[in-house]
Amino acid sequence: MTAGPGATPAAETDGPPAVEAAGLSRRFRNGRGAGPVDLAVRPSEVVALVGPNGSGKSTLLRCLATLTRPTAGTVRWWGDPRVARARPRLGVAFEVTAHVEEASGIQNLAFFAARQGRRRERPGPGPAPAVDRGRLEAILDDEDLLGVADDPVATYSFGMRRRLLLAEALCHEPDLLLLDEPTVGLDVGATQRLSATLRHAAEAGAAVCLASNDTAFVERTADRVGFLDGGRLVRDAAVATLLAELGPLREMRLRCAGPPPLERLRRLPGVVTIARTSDGVVLTAHRRDGLVADVVHALGDADRVLQDLQIRDPDLADCFLALVGRPLEA
Repeated sequence: MTAGPGATPAAETDGPPAVEAAGLSRRFRNGRGAGPVDLAVRPSEVVALVGPNGSGKSTLLRCLATLTRPTAGTVRWWGDPRVARARPRLGVAFEVTAHVEEASGIQNLAFFAARQGRRRERPGPGPAPAVDRGRLEAILDDEDLLGVADDPVATYSFGMRRRLLLAEALCHEPDLLLLDEPTVGLDVGATQRLSATLRHAAEAGAAVCLASNDTAFVERTADRVGFLDGGRLVRDAAVATLLAELGPLREMRLRCAGPPPLERLRRLPGVVTIARTSDGVVLTAHRRDGLVADVVHALGDADRVLQDLQIRDPDLADCFLALVGRPLEA
């Protein structure tokens, strides 16, 4: 397995981070939320937040995006804590969209481009500057939406709406991009284009922070990964470092007809981690001759019949499993 262009951390640039959280906490009455967290994202860097549902990814991202106020700690954007100064320089795409359904895709994009362009060039009230249609069409073409540019958004599929949302976040060339689950609703081609777009933005000097459990996308796109669990940042390291720490491991996902014998499997030579899933077990172990045969033999009698066995090389989900002791997504 090879890591993507973000295999090593981006070189530190002069000046403060694009966004920096210090002791940030945002907790809700049920105890869920994020914090305390210390995190910095620098220009020309792509950082991915990875963790199970409820781990605090979206809450942390909303605080960094000025959409939620922390209950404790601080957030600074380019060394400045003032939200009003930060917002014109941000590009934000979260799961909830806010399109004008009756307007066309290009009209929606023009609105966001003009609004954000006005904020960047001349904060405060006043008419929005005109936006060149050719530039908007080029942005939509990048998202494979040019053919429906003049169609009402009400006719768009979920995936098309998601691509339009990403176009709106990128249209004003923000200095800091904050994206929550950006690959949801995207097909393989759109996901690959998004990865290339984010790498290009970082190479041009933008900072990118995204929350995603799409580990293949994260490996291809990010420089660093922050693993979140229970609202806390349990590890923050380069993608290449995290994958290298796994060593020559192999993951085996077993689907069984009955409860798997966890202790018997755990005692097999070379087994590193083992965790129950809804229909079997996920096991990681050092590669060795006879490993698969030993696992099958350890399953034992007929009421533990092996129904399916999948073997693959480890990825960031395995890094999380090794670190926390349970699967990223059971």
